[in-house]
Amino acid sequence: ASRRADAYTHEQVQLLERLATQIAVPVDNSRLYAKAEQRARIDEVTGLFNRRHFDERLQQEVDLGNRYGGVFSLILIDLDLFKTYNDTYGHAAGDRLLGEVGKIVRKSMRSTDLAFRYGGDEFAMILPQTDSGAAVVVAERIRGRIAQEMEKMDARITASLGLATWPSDGATRDTLLDAAERALYYAKKTGGNRACVVSRILSTTAERISESAKDKEALNVIYALAATIEAKDRYTYGHSRKVSNYAVALAEKLGLPPEKVAVISTAALLHDIGKIGIPDEVLNRPGALDAQAWEMVRAHPRLSTTIVSHVLDLVSCVPAILHHHERWDGSGYPTGLKGENIPIEARILAIADAFDAMTSSRPYRGALSYQEAIAEMKRCAGSQFDPQLVEAFLPIALSAITEGL
Repeated sequence: ASRRADAYTHEQVQLLERLATQIAVPVDNSRLYAKAEQRARIDEVTGLFNRRHFDERLQQEVDLGNRYGGVFSLILIDLDLFKTYNDTYGHAAGDRLLGEVGKIVRKSMRSTDLAFRYGGDEFAMILPQTDSGAAVVVAERIRGRIAQEMEKMDARITASLGLATWPSDGATRDTLLDAAERALYYAKKTGGNRACVVSRILSTTAERISESAKDKEALNVIYALAATIEAKDRYTYGHSRKVSNYAVALAEKLGLPPEKVAVISTAALLHDIGKIGIPDEVLNRPGALDAQAWEMVRAHPRLSTTIVSHVLDLVSCVPAILHHHERWDGSGYPTGLKGENIPIEARILAIADAFDAMTSSRPYRGALSYQEAIAEMKRCAGSQFDPQLVEAFLPIALSAITEGL
């Protein structure tokens, strides 16, 4: 480089300025893109990564594990009694509380851990290179700090946590998630404010043989409740049995393993059991439902889940029952899951449930013909229903015209 004041000609200076500008633009664009991409991964309420990024990272961890070996753990966190808090103080206060929980999670995790808002009042954590024992330590630290900080805020909020470890508890993304969800539901159904490891739940099954008689008794009560529901709702008598037949036929057509088919069959029989809490005048109302009545109806998947989760043998049915009113486009309830984030058992149950509902008389409308119902299923594929599952279901629906199910 020259120290002379006139080392470069005017033309050379102009050329250098143009080059600098041309270099700066892509650099700035790259920085802006990186910032935008980072914002797209963040949940605005909690400051944690969002559900989309969770799905991507969980699959990445599975892929890395398959290639290089090792272990990692998954923690699902659900806030106990958050709905009551939200209903009492409003959504704005609920969002502020979720933001505080996000801060607690960030402060409690290790530098290598990843934390996400999983949906609603649920959070998730991926703990790379962490076995079950070490994951429990992290989970208990978070559970304890949430309880302490919420008490300081005079909020009666605690957290239930479900833990699963790859690959021992699940070798794929879906099976690992399913295992963590089972552990979470067990934590909730046994009182909440605790962390449960799925492998420990399974290992204690043999120790609970003395309780099996109670479980069988509870199971009988639950099936009796399901029969009571069908008896009180005269418009849907036999609905659950027909839904089970459709769902089993679809599950078998998809080649699902027998144990999963059995879960789907049982879930279909019990999916509406939560309607025991809905007044008869709402169930049998001939006209449109008002907002209050509609909220009662929308609550039945969670109430159904609460009922069946009291029997350990039925915990595996919970994802299908809880999410059978989710929609492929994310506009369903109770949690607004979207696409393949909806458990496949629930996607199957949604199709079977809707098809039988369409072809049955209801207080507010007559039954559609099978041909009309099939046309409606096609129309709703990709919005309400998984389009691939609809395609697989159509031959089953057509056979129902001549054979019945």
